[in-house]
Amino acid sequence: MKTGQIDSFSFDDRIVKKFLIATVVWGAVALLAGVLIATQLATWKFNFGLEWFTFGRLRPVHTNAAIFAFAGNAIFAGIYHSSQRLLKTRLFSEWLSKIHFWGWQLIIVLAAITLP
Repeated sequence: MKTGQIDSFSFDDRIVKKFLIATVVWGAVALLAGVLIATQLATWKFNFGLEWFTFGRLRPVHTNAAIFAFAGNAIFAGIYHSSQRLLKTRLFSEWLSKIHFWGWQLIIVLAAITLP
């Protein structure tokens, strides 16, 4: 009878945690933006007399926050988590994963700022 050696692996779960936290934060932003624009549809006074808070300006912010920020961060968290376990190896570079995380958050913020 042959005794096998048990392999042990260590994974980089810090990047997964960052993407999951960003998922929750952007999900809350998308939810609050959705509630605000739904309220604006019901009562026009919730535009607060400011052109930047009208339904037409906030609807794309809500949509992009829900699709790209919330869902995108969740997808990246799942990919970083599962690929390390399926391949039984750590990430190639923690530095590149940090650039990916912060670059993605920057893209989301810049998209929200530059929307019409």
